[in-house]
Amino acid sequence: MMKRALTPVLWAHTIITGFAGVLFFLWPAESATLWPWPLPALAARFMGSLFIAGAGCSLVCLRYARGLFVMILLAAGDTLIALAGLFAVAELGLTPAMIVFLAFYLGVALLLVVALLPGVGSGATVDTNTVPSALRLFFLVHLIVVLPVGITMFFLPQWAQSLWPWRMTPINVRFLGAFFLGAALISIWALRQRSPEPLLPVLVLYALFATLATIASLIHIRLFDTARVATWAFFALYVFVAAGSALSLWRLVRTRSRSVRAASS
Repeated sequence: MMKRALTPVLWAHTIITGFAGVLFFLWPAESATLWPWPLPALAARFMGSLFIAGAGCSLVCLRYARGLFVMILLAAGDTLIALAGLFAVAELGLTPAMIVFLAFYLGVALLLVVALLPGVGSGATVDTNTVPSALRLFFLVHLIVVLPVGITMFFLPQWAQSLWPWRMTPINVRFLGAFFLGAALISIWALRQRSPEPLLPVLVLYALFATLATIASLIHIRLFDTARVATWAFFALYVFVAAGSALSLWRLVRTRSRSVRAASS
């Protein structure tokens, strides 16, 4: 069973990021005023999608403690987002909004690592199920796509902008690149798992983020150049992640329910 000390941290993360996610997704223009640099509505809704997905992930971790390490990887993603902000300090200066931004992301990352890392592995149970080959393939394809994209966007934002399906400043290109690098780290970890239960929070994270990001993109479809291949590759990736993670989640939950019923009969 999960240590009781971990529960308040997971609940706090769920509530804070869930609330922030709703604000950024439903009221992107107003929420963007809190950001240390100009954040277009679509990018703000992407941020909201990530917040909501993170809230869903930590909520599932309350039930499936074996997937707790994904929260450490979310902390790594928060650190990458903070690093994107640090890169922008030379251009924007260390404004009060930037200080709050850095304090929030680095503070959340530090809290998750300090509070949850000692509890990783708690609640471990014997799981004779193996990760389905189709699910491993899903994570492998995801990794192959998002890792080079994340590296390019984070370290070469000026060049990556020319390949992106809508116009963004280099700061926002690097900011979204942090998302992709964080997702790549999670998929690397997922590919190393030998049983499916630790992957349940990951699948919830991916399903929520990809689904909401796709909805956000459709809301702002006018920003996309439909004549570009990059536009359709972008939508194909997000639909693939949303559908693949949701289907895999449904299959794993159904299989686990069957195993529990068989064990109790």
